[in-house]
Amino acid sequence: MVRALFRGFVLIAMVAAGLAIDPWRANAEHESTNVLTFASATDAPLPDATGDGVIEFNGLTDPQATRWTATFSFAGLEPGASYTVVVQGRFGDDGTTDATAWTPICAFQAGAGGIGGCWHYFVELRRLGVVQLRQGDGDGLPVLQATRAADQPGIIESVPNPFSPAPTPAPTTSPVASPGSGSDADPEPRRPSFH
Repeated sequence: MVRALFRGFVLIAMVAAGLAIDPWRANAEHESTNVLTFASATDAPLPDATGDGVIEFNGLTDPQATRWTATFSFAGLEPGASYTVVVQGRFGDDGTTDATAWTPICAFQAGAGGIGGCWHYFVELRRLGVVQLRQGDGDGLPVLQATRAADQPGIIESVPNPFSPAPTPAPTTSPVASPGSGSDADPEPRRPSFH
């Protein structure tokens, strides 16, 4: 009884200490697989452009050392034009100018058919609320946007992955066949015997 109470106390203390040490984990919803569906940004120069992407969390627990993979694909762009994918608030603590600054993730030049995309592996992503495709460099006009805000263009949805703070369960093995499913099935499951 005393041992069980002690274990419970230690567990509670460890959880409390973890929350005190890592308060940034409270806003770690984006530490998952983030599926982006882009829509035309307000006053977009290319209203027929479309795009999608995935920004995936690949592990680590320090906010300055989290690993990420981003993949984007777009259509309906101006052939031969340059574009940059930017994210708002990649760096910095809440309430700082970095928390609202736009940072480039990757850039590309659209092909002859107006199709293009980019991929990037990077470190640190403090928040993921808005992602835009911009003409030219990171300061160009927004063409497309994905966001978590319901009243803004585009969508960002997060699905836990094995590296998420609350990971998805690991794949299980195939289910065991039920009795009677084959010609040699036993009516009762066999129990191991120990001699």
